[in-house]
Amino acid sequence: MNKFVALALTAALLGSALAQPAMAQQQRFGVFFGDEPRDFFPERIMCLTDLQIRTTVASLGYTNIFLNVPNKKHIQVRATRDGWVYLLDFNFCTGQIDGSQELRRAN
Repeated sequence: MNKFVALALTAALLGSALAQPAMAQQQRFGVFFGDEPRDFFPERIMCLTDLQIRTTVASLGYTNIFLNVPNKKHIQVRATRDGWVYLLDFNFCTGQIDGSQELRRAN
């Protein structure tokens, strides 16, 4: 009978010790996958070349496309659309325009 009580007590203590980390895991803090814009446009295995960047920007309706120097997966692109010259922040690993700024009216 004493072995049974000792075994039951050990199992109860072990069970409560194992349940605590699981309860602590339910409190979720921090950033999760899927809640940032870059999660919707995953990076390509190989980033785009200059020609592919020009083709992608042109397919979005831009003309007179000029590329600046690449910097950390981004490149500044100056291009014209709808009578305005824009400065585009283009991520050449996702193939998406991350930002745009009107510079001036096109001539």
